[in-house]
Amino acid sequence: MTSPNRTKAWLLAASMVAVAGLAAIGKPNTQAGMDVRAQVPLESIFPSQFDDWRLDPASSVFVRPAVDKAKQFQMYDQVLERTYINGQGQRLMLSVAYGRQQSVGLQMHRPEVCYRAGGFTVQGVTPTVIEVAGQALLVTHLQAHMDGRPEPITYWRLLGNGVVSDDSSFKFQQLSLGLRGQVLDGLLVRVSSIDQDTLGAHRLQARFADQMARAMDPPTRVRAFGVPPASSGLK
Repeated sequence: MTSPNRTKAWLLAASMVAVAGLAAIGKPNTQAGMDVRAQVPLESIFPSQFDDWRLDPASSVFVRPAVDKAKQFQMYDQVLERTYINGQGQRLMLSVAYGRQQSVGLQMHRPEVCYRAGGFTVQGVTPTVIEVAGQALLVTHLQAHMDGRPEPITYWRLLGNGVVSDDSSFKFQQLSLGLRGQVLDGLLVRVSSIDQDTLGAHRLQARFADQMARAMDPPTRVRAFGVPPASSGLK
């Protein structure tokens, strides 16, 4: 008669064999779509001028906190940092980070994590939905504070062409894809401003995102904002 301990041992051994088999076939599989995306410079995706917005060269060093450590540890393949100004003198900072392989060990750092690591106080982390070019976009709102710098933030993340706003969902999809031998690329887009009025800043950021999306052709818009939630898939 087989003892319970021996049965557990056999089950553990079988599980280890299964995991080893999956690991053997589960090597990163670079998809055609990812190959194309990896070759496109971020500068060509996000317009430098649209609607009432244009680049503000005087603020070229303004966009800093969230990507410094990512650059230091070479977490991303491409990083784009810009400051835009409109006719009313309002400034918004855009930071975009692209990673060719968003594996479990190399996933995009959320701004709430990076800002805290940079010494900021972070609060009000809230998933929400804004409208860009007539489609819903899942984003996260938060506020960061340090040394008289109040910084309301809006950001969204893509895994492949799908928008993923929840971190647990992001990790689950990474794991499930890894078991199928797929490691997709990822894009993190952050829009922020120095502003005491958090609600007003988030409204301005949403309008900025909408105006930017409307200035893009449909394929480029999908690249920057993902496919609509109803039809989003990992491609």
